[in-house]
Amino acid sequence: MEHPTVEDEDIAASPEVVVGTDGTATASRAVAWAATEARVRRLPLRIVHAGPYATEDYAPGRRRAAAILARAYTIAHRREPGVEAHTVLSDEAPVAALVRASRDAELLVVGLLSGHPGDLLVGSIAPALTARAHCPVTVVHSDHNLSGNRRTVVVGVEDVAADTPALTVAFADAARHASPVSVVHAWRRACDIPGTAAPQTVLLHELGPWRARWPDVPVEVRIVHGGADEPLLAAAHGARLMVVGTAGHNLAARAALGSTSRTLVRLGACPVTVVRRDLDLTAAGAPPARDAGAVRS
Repeated sequence: MEHPTVEDEDIAASPEVVVGTDGTATASRAVAWAATEARVRRLPLRIVHAGPYATEDYAPGRRRAAAILARAYTIAHRREPGVEAHTVLSDEAPVAALVRASRDAELLVVGLLSGHPGDLLVGSIAPALTARAHCPVTVVHSDHNLSGNRRTVVVGVEDVAADTPALTVAFADAARHASPVSVVHAWRRACDIPGTAAPQTVLLHELGPWRARWPDVPVEVRIVHGGADEPLLAAAHGARLMVVGTAGHNLAARAALGSTSRTLVRLGACPVTVVRRDLDLTAAGAPPARDAGAVRS
C-alpha cells in the first residue's frame, strides 16, 4: 500500500498524534491505539521510526526501515481508515527523534513489552521520553486489552495543584471517550482534627474547576493512606487508561520516575499516560488555577 512519507525535518506546525514504531508486535498495538486516538481527537497521525541509518553504507537497513513504516501505516489505515496518517524515517536515536516529533504533538504513544523483557526498555526509553517530551506520553503494553470505550479513566493525584496537567489530561480524555474518572489520592494530611472536613469532601472541593469544566464526566474519589502504587495497580484492572503526573525534565525528575510512574509503566494493566507537571495544557482546556485550600465543615 502506498503511504505518504515526509522528511524528518518537516516537523508539523499543527497538532497531531505521534507514535513511535520499531516493527515489533507491541509497537503495532501502539500504532493501532494511536490511530484511534487520532480519530477521536480529529487529528492527523505521524508514525515515526528512528535508527542510525545514516551510518550504514548499505541499502538493506533502509529497506527494512521502509518495510517497518509501511506495515505500521497499513495497521493504522485498517484500524482507522478516515485518519490522515503519514510516516517519518529518522536517522536520529529513537529518543531524540520522538522528543523532536513531540514538539507540536498533543500526544506521543510508544509500545512496551510487558514483564522482564521490557525492563531494559523502560530503563532507557520510557524515563527519557516522559521526562523530555513536549506533550503527554502514553505507554502501551503487549498484553493490554485495548477494547471498549466506556471504561474508567484512573488518575493518580499526589497534590491537586502540582498534578493539574494530569487531571486535565484525564478529564479531557474521559470527556472524549464518554468515560467516568476515578481519582486515586494518597492522603497525607491530618483528618482527625475537630472541625476538619472528610478527605473526600476536601478533594471534591479541590477538583471543582475540572468538574465545572467537564460537568458531564462522572467523578469518583478514592482516598488511600500510605503508598499509592498498589491501589493504582489494582485500579488499572478494567480501566481504559491510567494517568499519572511526574516531575520536570531534569535528571532528578528522571530518577523520580523510578517510583510510582515507573511501577505503573512497567506493570499497569492498561495503557498509562505520564504527564509532566510543568507542561502547559491551556490549549487542552485546563481550568484556571484557583486556591485549593482545605475545606472545613
